Amino acid sequence: MTTLLAAAIGLLLGHTLDLIFDRLYTDRPLGGPAFRCPHCRHRPRPLDLIPVIGALWSRPGGRPSVSGGDSPGRGRGRCPDCGRWLPLRAFLLAPGAAALFAVAALVFDGFGPALLAGLFATTFLVLTLTDLERRLIPNRVVYPSILLAAALSWTWPDTSVAQVFGGGAAALVLTSVMFVAGRGSFGFGDVKMSVLMGLVVGLPSVIVGMFMAAFAAGGFVLPLVLLRVLHRRDYIAYGPFIAIGAVIALFWGEPVWDWYVDR
Repeated sequence: MTTLLAAAIGLLLGHTLDLIFDRLYTDRPLGGPAFRCPHCRHRPRPLDLIPVIGALWSRPGGRPSVSGGDSPGRGRGRCPDCGRWLPLRAFLLAPGAAALFAVAALVFDGFGPALLAGLFATTFLVLTLTDLERRLIPNRVVYPSILLAAALSWTWPDTSVAQVFGGGAAALVLTSVMFVAGRGSFGFGDVKMSVLMGLVVGLPSVIVGMFMAAFAAGGFVLPLVLLRVLHRRDYIAYGPFIAIGAVIALFWGEPVWDWYVDR
């Protein structure tokens, strides 16, 4: 029951973030009117307020073709006003947040820490989507999240305040070196996102997270380079790999670290 409740909270949080998503990397007030489509910015209809289902059910005109199927330009998943496809996050953010909250409820003892873990895991999901869509780690998301992680450093049941700030410091040192040595391949937004990971998971889990991020990036990029699909100077969004490492470290960082040390 706790897992279902956590998943429901995550679903609602993810859907809310989807409706204000475009404000996360602009100067527009977060409290302005919500809109579903980033192209025409039409106001949400009642159906749009239903997570995922509203996006899947939407289609321009809302009428089937004479043949009974969806006519060209009227497929489900499009904006009912301008007819353009809704962004992929409209179908991923809410269920992704629900899944992260559910896993957090299964992994953490206590509903409070589970909700906190789900919140930060969803933050990393949002940063992944902004990096993929806009090549941007928005300050409007990452700086308040860093402050929140620091302020709540005492709430984690098995991680001390010293471990939390040690994790943030370790991430800052490691990624600053990567930022200087990377010559543009590792951006300052990635540094900020890594510091957030360190403050969320603490030491020694941040080391697990950094390793998993590098492993995931290498596993994705290396085959594409060898197949000449990508070139060495092509832009690769590193934020999603940091998010993968952060979520793994958040949920299973200590067991992985203990396994590595004791083996």
